[in-house]
Amino acid sequence: MSKKHKNSKSNPSNQSASAESSGNLNKPNSAPNTIPAAQEANPTSQSSRIKPEQISLDAHRHIQKYLEISDKSKIDKNDLNAILRLSQHLRVFGLLSAVGYVNQSNAQENNKTRQRTAPVWRVLLGQMIDELNLPGTPKLMEIEDPNEMARELMEQVVRIANQQPSEYMANWRKSLNLSNHWNFWARAYQED
Repeated sequence: MSKKHKNSKSNPSNQSASAESSGNLNKPNSAPNTIPAAQEANPTSQSSRIKPEQISLDAHRHIQKYLEISDKSKIDKNDLNAILRLSQHLRVFGLLSAVGYVNQSNAQENNKTRQRTAPVWRVLLGQMIDELNLPGTPKLMEIEDPNEMARELMEQVVRIANQQPSEYMANWRKSLNLSNHWNFWARAYQED
């Protein structure tokens, strides 16, 4: 057997190329836009995937809701800094840490950075977690007391992290994607 013949047998890319050129298109990988059978059988893998076409619309809705709740028409400098800070915190420390920051009960009352940051984070993260429609949990955005809402937000994220680690990781990735769009929409609605 020649050396060239051996290489073509051991190289899978050569085999698929020869299968296509011979007209055999019934190979599993021949249709690039099909959903693998494992994903078709498992609908949760499809629902937990990030849908890029929807993420910007969700982020826009979250920013609009924050403006509505805070009774503002534009994002001010402090709000923008809080949103940028949330993005950085999510990248460095994660989703659980971000909700922990919102829920800190030992926070100093005179901490101005926290006073500007926590309300923005609470609304953006609360909306994201509400969209999960977790069974048996209250809607975070319907809780009027900010401290109670922060506690419930923390409890829901901790529950996901402990009971469904893969779902927690998917939501952390979603929050990272959302944060880029939160940043964009915050700048779009920024005061002149």
